[in-house]
Amino acid sequence: MRLARLLVLVLSVAPLARAQSNVGVEIDEVVDNRVNVGDFTGNLELRVKLTGSGLDKATAARILVKEAKDDRGTDLARSDKPDFFPREYNQGSLAFSVAQPARAASTVRLKGTVELYVPSRDPGAIVKVTKPFSKYDAPLSAAGLKAAKLTITPLSVKGYKEAQQARKLDDKKIAELRAEGKKQGVSDEEIEKMIGLAKAFEGLDETPSDNAVILSGKKADFDRIYRVEILGGDGKPVNVGSRSTSTRGDDSTIMTLQPSEPPPANATLEFYILTDKSRLSFPFDLKVTLP
Repeated sequence: MRLARLLVLVLSVAPLARAQSNVGVEIDEVVDNRVNVGDFTGNLELRVKLTGSGLDKATAARILVKEAKDDRGTDLARSDKPDFFPREYNQGSLAFSVAQPARAASTVRLKGTVELYVPSRDPGAIVKVTKPFSKYDAPLSAAGLKAAKLTITPLSVKGYKEAQQARKLDDKKIAELRAEGKKQGVSDEEIEKMIGLAKAFEGLDETPSDNAVILSGKKADFDRIYRVEILGGDGKPVNVGSRSTSTRGDDSTIMTLQPSEPPPANATLEFYILTDKSRLSFPFDLKVTLP
C-alpha cells in the first residue's frame, strides 16, 4: 500500500548546527508493510524531501530516528544508522524505515534528527593525498589524514589476498562468534544462521581487476569517511564504475573502487571526511497517519 502525503514540519536548528532555522521536511510517501511470514516481518518505509534555504551547500544528508512508537505503544525504533545519501540523487529525497507497527495501529510518532553534510564548513573535511600509489601496503602519510586520526592503507594485489585470507572464518573465529552470540542471548539457531551467512559472503569475494583501487583500515575510520574520489592529473574525478565496502567484524574493512581505466601515475585520492564542523543537525518531531 502506498500513500502520497504532504506533511511539512518546520525544524529548529540544534545549537551545534549554528545555521538558519527555516528548514523543513516533506513526507510525500508512506509504505506500510505489516506482514508476518515465518521469520520475515514487514516494516514501515517513508520517503521524505528536505525544504528550506542553504540545502544547495549540502553534499549529503540522512535521517536519524531516535524514537518511533505507534499509538498502541509499540517501539519501532532500530539501532542501525543509515549512511549519508548524496543530495544529487533521487531529486534530494531520503528514504528510511522503522519496524512494522501493530496491526491495530493508526498513527506513528517519530522523533529524531536530520543531518546534513556540508564539507565547505570545515577546511579539514576534504583531504587530498598526492601520489597515493607510490607505496602499497603501508598507511598513507598525508597530514590531513593524521589530523583526522584516520589510518588508511592502499593494498597491492598480494596485500589484498593476504587481507582476505586473514578475514576468513576459521574454527577459532567461529568459536568466538558462538560465544559472543550466547553472551548476547542469541539462540543457537540464529547463531548458526549468522555463521552460514558470513561464510556465504566469503564465497562472493573476488580478486579485483587490475584497475582497482583497494583501501583497507578499521571500520571506525571508514565510518567517518563519506566518500573517496580518484582525481586525474587534471584534478577532475576519474570515472568509477563501481564501489564496494566489505567489513568483517569491527576492525577490518576493505573499500574497493573500480575505475574504467587504470589510475594515472599522477593521480590523487580525495577523502571527504565527516567532521563535527561539517555536519549540521536539525531535530524533528513528527506524527504520521498510517494508510
